[in-house]
Amino acid sequence: IGATMTIGNYLAVGLMARYLDEQPRAKLDLQVANTSVIKARLINFELDIGLVEGEVQHPDLEVIPWVKDQLEVFCAPDHLLASKHQLSDTDLLAARWVLREQGSGTRQAFDWALHGLLPNLNVLLELEHVEGIKQAVMQGLGIGCLSRIALQESFELGSLVPLRVAGRDFSRQLYLVINRHKYRSAGIERWIELCHQTANPV
Repeated sequence: IGATMTIGNYLAVGLMARYLDEQPRAKLDLQVANTSVIKARLINFELDIGLVEGEVQHPDLEVIPWVKDQLEVFCAPDHLLASKHQLSDTDLLAARWVLREQGSGTRQAFDWALHGLLPNLNVLLELEHVEGIKQAVMQGLGIGCLSRIALQESFELGSLVPLRVAGRDFSRQLYLVINRHKYRSAGIERWIELCHQTANPV
């Protein structure tokens, strides 16, 4: 199983626990990487299935919509922007940013949401790891943008705060991806079923 960073850190382990509860003798291997790496490994049959945050297009890959997600712009509680009711494009351009790296699904969704502003954004740091970004933002290095899934606990603790952004759509889709030429064993089919049950609990 290949999973992108947010999915690997916050969603995949729960799925694996449910799968192993049903099939205790099964062997699962979780590889966590960004969307572009997962895509390449699926094409090369190095993975059975991918769980990704970014758009993937390739004739050999079947892409199945899975879970709807939302990115959140956020900052430290003592940041100047924390007290603003809503951020304008001017605020976004004036801020320093700490972001995921190019090639990640989170960065792809962020770039789409901020179309028209990208060439003039002040990107201070690009990091591969979600926790590294959260820590940099907590230290006041800038504002960030990550999945709500990765930020929920920090928001509840008050160590980070969400920022409202005017006129920008930060919603996105998470996907299951499988090579069309891959034999779908009973185990792979059951994994897909479990993913859909988790996305749409009865």
